Amino acid sequence: MNLLALILSFLLTITPSAQFDCDGEKLLVTIRNNVNGDFAHVTDLEEIDEGAFVVLDWNDLSLMLPVSFQKGEISFTDKKWLWSYQDNEIGLHEETPRFAQKLANGYVVEHECKLPEID
Repeated sequence: MNLLALILSFLLTITPSAQFDCDGEKLLVTIRNNVNGDFAHVTDLEEIDEGAFVVLDWNDLSLMLPVSFQKGEISFTDKKWLWSYQDNEIGLHEETPRFAQKLANGYVVEHECKLPEID
């Protein structure tokens, strides 16, 4: 049984919640809840708790951003980087999240992200 648990935990760590195309490069997203220290994998944005964080792997960059509940969105930020799902009357925009980077000079760079096109 321990071998099966080990294999499953390994698969969870290498399987992202989603994959996006951001500025022409692949970005892998993994969201986990951690309010109880269990690092539970989240696949439904409605299940995010106050201990949640997102891991973004993009180019040579790996970011871990804590959840930051804002009105009208579910966002993760460290005040330099932002990953956000905007909300509207239809629901969350899971297909086109906001990915932004605040530079040292105060400017904000918006990275265009979308679900990859399926051939």
